[in-house]
Amino acid sequence: MGAKTIVVRGLGIILLLLAVLLIKSKPTIFDGNMNRMLPNQIGSSTGGRQVANKDDNVISSGGGEPANPKEMDKMLGNELPPSKDGRHQNSPNKEKSQGQRVIDNAASSGNKQPIMSKEKDTVLPNQNSANKDGGQGKNIDDNSVSSANDKPIISQGKDKALPNQNAANKDERQGKNTNNNTASSANVQPIISKENDKALPNQNTPNRNAGQENALKSKEQKVLANQNPPQKDGRESKDSGNNNAATSDLPTGTSSEKTGAHIFNRKQIYKVGDELLVRIIARDAYSRPKTIGGDFFTTMLSSRSPVNASTAGRIVDYGNGTYIARFVLGWPGLVTAAVRLIHSSEAVNILKKSRSHKIRRFFSCGFFDEKMNNTEWTSCTFNPIEKASYSENVCDFSRPDINVTWYCHRPKSAPCDPPVECRQDRNKSLRVDDLFTEEEKASLLKGDRVEVSANISVIVQKNDKGIEPKSLPQCGARLPEPASEGYWYNGTWYSLRCRVQRGFDRQAAIRCLRNKNIYLQGDSTLRQWYSDLAKTINTVDNPNESPKFLGPTVTTNHSNNINIHFRFHHFPVSGPPTRPMNVFSFAADDIMNIVGGPNVVFVLGLWAHFCAEPVETFRSRLYGIRHAIVYHHSKYPGTKFFVRSSNTRGFVTFSHLRDNSNWYAYQLLLEARDILGDLNVTIIDVWDMSLCQWHEHNVHPHHDVVLNHLDMFYSYICPL
Repeated sequence: MGAKTIVVRGLGIILLLLAVLLIKSKPTIFDGNMNRMLPNQIGSSTGGRQVANKDDNVISSGGGEPANPKEMDKMLGNELPPSKDGRHQNSPNKEKSQGQRVIDNAASSGNKQPIMSKEKDTVLPNQNSANKDGGQGKNIDDNSVSSANDKPIISQGKDKALPNQNAANKDERQGKNTNNNTASSANVQPIISKENDKALPNQNTPNRNAGQENALKSKEQKVLANQNPPQKDGRESKDSGNNNAATSDLPTGTSSEKTGAHIFNRKQIYKVGDELLVRIIARDAYSRPKTIGGDFFTTMLSSRSPVNASTAGRIVDYGNGTYIARFVLGWPGLVTAAVRLIHSSEAVNILKKSRSHKIRRFFSCGFFDEKMNNTEWTSCTFNPIEKASYSENVCDFSRPDINVTWYCHRPKSAPCDPPVECRQDRNKSLRVDDLFTEEEKASLLKGDRVEVSANISVIVQKNDKGIEPKSLPQCGARLPEPASEGYWYNGTWYSLRCRVQRGFDRQAAIRCLRNKNIYLQGDSTLRQWYSDLAKTINTVDNPNESPKFLGPTVTTNHSNNINIHFRFHHFPVSGPPTRPMNVFSFAADDIMNIVGGPNVVFVLGLWAHFCAEPVETFRSRLYGIRHAIVYHHSKYPGTKFFVRSSNTRGFVTFSHLRDNSNWYAYQLLLEARDILGDLNVTIIDVWDMSLCQWHEHNVHPHHDVVLNHLDMFYSYICPL
């Protein structure tokens, strides 16, 4: 009996062992339910690729293809749908090349580690390998390229992706799901919107009222040729991340040495008329990609042999440390791109601080006391906020009818009559330097001299047709915004905005100006125009071309009935010399008072002396001028109005840069386009010409440059 029990028990143990071995061998009869994909779990790759399980804290090796694509296309329970503003939250991806998901809270793009994007990329720890079928790493010669997450998302589903760019998903979802507590760069990528104007594939056209693309267009965000600057109303750029997460006590300003640039649309052959896109990745001193925009860059494409040619790039600021510079290739040969960091976003914030300060520049005016036979000087301002410091002792010379504010501290003995003379109080103004730390001064002074490391050169081949001038529109007001203003070629500016006739000689200029009345009101840069125009219509030099000459004056060619008037604009006028106030008049007054018509031309050149003022002063002046133009055109619709834009200049001292930074000048150009751009007004944009000129940057451009300005001016008056 005992032996039989032992045998039975032994058979049971043997059968149990056989069952265990059978289960471990995974026969097909058990495979149906075991291989089903669980919710929120990626199926095994059919190609043997590594995938990430829900519970794993690793990143997939890239390119993992789900076992059940139809199931992956459905929105999973723990994932969020795309947000309405176009930013992409956690959603599955249909594309095979972008199917991987990032689950680790520490391994997403928040690690701030750049992906070294070379032809044979090596992957940094915790980062996906470069995507062979569309990643930025292919054919890009860049020493420091950011991760693929900061590539702009193309919103047009049917468009083809640019070279070196992953194709956009049809449902506009981001290729990688990111579940990360730190700021992911994918969340700050702008969507490039579709415009009516022609554009590169998947690229937005220039902004018509600002001169370049703006991915997130709004009334508060305006852009223009060569640069998308920080918000011009003094507000901080929207912070889309935190560069200080790891080392908040270390400096994180944009570093020109660490910032990288590379060709974004690399291809084998470039021809005249093509566009070259250069992508700029801003980084701080520790090579961490910046997650905010606002850096003030300029870019130039140039050749030095066998021709001397250059053009400026139009820059789009995507607000996340990524910028795209767009060039039109206007001539054949070897061309080289240069990127210059004028001001970091941190330095721009210093400029905003200076511009918003109510005592950045002081003025004084003299009031004549007939009884005492002397002049009493008091402080004056255009700023209504600063007016409050005068308490009740204010002489108010404001002109609400033309939107001008002008206040002076009431003199003690002289009557509160209009002052007889005014000047800038330079000694008092220089005390503003004490508002800045030595570090802030150093940060600003190194601007405009720092070039970003970039080795970008391409060979441009001839095009049978080239850039046909006949295909450009006739010069006139409210023209569509071109991809580029133009380019220099052996000392001549070739406009891409309209058909500009080049090399006007004296006889051609006189024919164009015959029977015309030309009114110029502006600063000394417009006085340069007046001096050359006066010499053109007369054989003798203009006697009133002194650097201190204010006008009003007129030069006349009687035989051709040409009259050219010049007057310096009203205060603010910088500089220590005392200016008699009876020579000035407000532009709005002159515009409303002159008799207009088809042979009347009015040119405004207001910018250089307004750089050091709060932007509200310039805006209020322009709104008054806008009202005057509308009023004038209601009576004389044929009158032609022009605005000569700002240009670049060089700096030596901190005080000069503090008051006159090129960033300020650029903001005024944006304001002019915004306030006057929709009127029947021509803005002669010379900013690009100034950026890529072959002369030194000077507030008063070289005579060669001014002659090219005037060629454009003639072409607008007498279009081809």
